[in-house]
Amino acid sequence: MFNPYWRQQQLNQPFSFALLYSHPGSLGSYDSQGTRQSIGIIGGGIAGLTCAYELSQLEHQVTLLEVSHRLGGRIYTHYFSDGSHAELGAMRVPASHGCTLHYMEKFNFKKRRFVSYNPAAYYYLCGKKTRLDNYNSLFPSYNLTSQEQQDPAVIYENILEELIDSFSDAEKWEMFSPSFTSSRLREYDNLSLTQYFRDRLSPDAFELVGHATGMIDYKQISLLNGLIDFFAWHRVEQYKLVGGMESLVKAFMERIPGKISTQCQVTAIEITDSGVKLHWNSLQGKQTAEFDFVICTVPATALAKIDFVPPLPAKQREAINSLGYCSAAKTLFHCTARPWEFEDGIYGGESFTDLNIEKCWYPDDNALLADQNSENPSWIACNPEISHQPTALTAAYRWTSNTRKFRTLEESARSELTLHEIKQLHPQIDQYVDDIVHYIWDEDTKLGSGSYAFFAPGEHERYQSLLCQPYPLDNPRIFFAGEHLAINHASVQGAIQTALAATIDVLETS
Repeated sequence: MFNPYWRQQQLNQPFSFALLYSHPGSLGSYDSQGTRQSIGIIGGGIAGLTCAYELSQLEHQVTLLEVSHRLGGRIYTHYFSDGSHAELGAMRVPASHGCTLHYMEKFNFKKRRFVSYNPAAYYYLCGKKTRLDNYNSLFPSYNLTSQEQQDPAVIYENILEELIDSFSDAEKWEMFSPSFTSSRLREYDNLSLTQYFRDRLSPDAFELVGHATGMIDYKQISLLNGLIDFFAWHRVEQYKLVGGMESLVKAFMERIPGKISTQCQVTAIEITDSGVKLHWNSLQGKQTAEFDFVICTVPATALAKIDFVPPLPAKQREAINSLGYCSAAKTLFHCTARPWEFEDGIYGGESFTDLNIEKCWYPDDNALLADQNSENPSWIACNPEISHQPTALTAAYRWTSNTRKFRTLEESARSELTLHEIKQLHPQIDQYVDDIVHYIWDEDTKLGSGSYAFFAPGEHERYQSLLCQPYPLDNPRIFFAGEHLAINHASVQGAIQTALAATIDVLETS
């Protein structure tokens, strides 16, 4: 079957994300040009939409079934009544994510630089607020060694960069393989990320670095999984779609001539003598249809609820049932003005806290890089008047245990807690907030609980190849795609790349 990381076989050349993540080009070269096939696609996230789009471009008959009332999956832009918006799901695209950028360019999207770091933003740790570039004022609150008294973000980067730099090009390519020949990669796959840092930092330094980078939430994630995430996102320019990430979803929808149905809960997938029969519940009742092939793009947590007839192999079912998902939640504030800009001088970027809100992301539509040539970016206003205009603020971005605690609260208590904690950063903000939206990914059980997949120690080699395995193996009719199949999880790129791989598999099998 086709490998979603098709460039990884080129181990004899320098490692390159440009190669690893590049779009394969027109899929017509993989098409047999024979009889057009009927393909059922389960899931209307970006993976399912990519499959539907590419297959329909080659005039195959596509039917897409989505359980939710909307399309987009983990891409979910919330639009307030005045048009201002913020992302409840995916919010940025690195410049190395060639498959995602391919469609952004193909559909003529306007993109803007995403401000991921702003030294003017805040740390709020141990009850003390300070700017990111004034991190040394935090040191009295922690019992640090002399070597640990430096920028906590730099400590985090140095530890992981040292590991990355120690890998050969062959090992870097192999990081994105289902299994390893490198004993070091296998060793790092069996360690947890947080344990690796605990072994290298004093307890207080671990707490400081953990809260100042978000690493504190990676308790269940393997070192290799965290290392891949860092490697793929670090020191690369990032973009956002002007108008919101859902613009990409809408662009796919407008270009898919096949049948797209929402509020359709697939309950069973049945192999027949001639193809694959899907059974689902809709507003019209129970329905059934048969297809030549099926591509299943729903998250593993949703896939586990679908019956396969005959059943999937035991080890494949174990992989689907065991794959971990990160709990995450966001709170958006609609604000009538931007006090963090005109009072604090913060234009884009994020603040870090050890509170339940964890992180606060600022809108960057008014951010202008002060000095294009500086290695240390600083941001000023494009237009001071915009600072007094309405906008949407990502007031909280919670992960793991903080999300689970937040989920136990009633709606009013959620708003009260978030407002109380964001005021530790911006005491004046409450007079500007006129609407609050909370979204907890664990509560959306139809989509499959959790925000994105991750590998716990030892799971990369144990589960990756099984998750991608078509069914039945001797005569494949069902193929799989989605963010959870991407070795670099939590990205639109991963969802699209696995979708392209599944589409190519269908074309080459038909």
